[in-house]
Amino acid sequence: MRRSNLSAVLAILAGLSGASTAGAQGDPIAPLEEQIELSKGRLNQIREEQRRLRNEMASLSAQIHDARDELDNLNQQTQNQEALLREMDHQLAIRDQQVMATTGDLLRTQDQLVEKQVLFARRARDLYKRGPLANVHVLLTAQSFSDLLNRYQYLYLVALHDRLIVRQIEELKGLLEVQYSKLRQELQGLRDVRAEKVREIQHLYDVERQRGQRLAAVRGLQVTTERRLQQLSRDETELTNLVQRLEREREAAEALAATGPTRGTLTTSERGALSWPVEGQIVYGFGQQRNADGAVIIRGGIGIAAPENTPVKAVQSGTVVVAEPLMSYGPSVIVSHGGGYYSLYLYLSSTAVAEGDAVREGQIIGYVGGAATPEGAHIEFQIRRNQETIDPLSWLRRTRD
Repeated sequence: MRRSNLSAVLAILAGLSGASTAGAQGDPIAPLEEQIELSKGRLNQIREEQRRLRNEMASLSAQIHDARDELDNLNQQTQNQEALLREMDHQLAIRDQQVMATTGDLLRTQDQLVEKQVLFARRARDLYKRGPLANVHVLLTAQSFSDLLNRYQYLYLVALHDRLIVRQIEELKGLLEVQYSKLRQELQGLRDVRAEKVREIQHLYDVERQRGQRLAAVRGLQVTTERRLQQLSRDETELTNLVQRLEREREAAEALAATGPTRGTLTTSERGALSWPVEGQIVYGFGQQRNADGAVIIRGGIGIAAPENTPVKAVQSGTVVVAEPLMSYGPSVIVSHGGGYYSLYLYLSSTAVAEGDAVREGQIIGYVGGAATPEGAHIEFQIRRNQETIDPLSWLRRTRD
């Protein structure tokens, strides 16, 4: 009977040792932690792209730009935001798994603690019933020396078992505290991610609203630009016809005077040497230009921005052949330089010369207008030879006066 008791004690100790070892096996949370770290890395990459797109948007908003570029940026921001929300959903799912796993570990640890506490309470009750001299009585009633050794070993193992139960209870309590702390951290992380997702969803709504507004603006700009293109095309045709008529009249006048062609004041030798009609930044160049909404406009000259009513000067001496409002250009001046060359000054606020006036180089012929145009206050400066338009930049000085 004593040997069977000893075997039972050894079995109990082996069971306790096995339970302790099972509790110390691999942490199922570790893979989830790795997934969260990977997700955080992806989130950082997406946020970096988000910052780049926002900086690009700020740059686009601070300069004259293609409206389609801004719309493309908003589309990219929307895609970026959606990717960010998908990654955050993934991270929320991982954190949910993490919380569930930690909660499961917590419940299992609590069950083990309750089991050990019940076992300890039963053991304490048994010890109380047996009294403080029970162990001494067991030893003194031994019938032989070998029986005494067996009884001593038995009592030793029982005491070891009791100490093991106490130590395991303490370890389980410590483990519970760690798991409670970890669970609180994971729940806080879950709340933080959810709060961040709410902010990102709000930002997505803001971007979508901006995109809708910008899309409506681009569509409106397309309609306005189409009308402006049609008007500019009509104006360019009429302007070309006007210059052709003026050239025919000049040739007819020279024929009547029987003097033959006179040498003009503007020749190819002046290329790159003409003074600027007005100081300012070039707002559009000669030839094919892309408008703010992406539409292509064919320009017969260059646009030079300057404050409204800034004096505009003749680039070379000649005769004023037009000094009146022309089409949608408003007050305009055309100077004939002979030999089929003409300089045109469009989008003036007013003229300072009249038709037939002889003007000299640098003389004020009008003042900057164009404030009502999409480009703001500016003039358009053209050089034509008969009906052919020439890039004025190739005729103007590289350094301005």
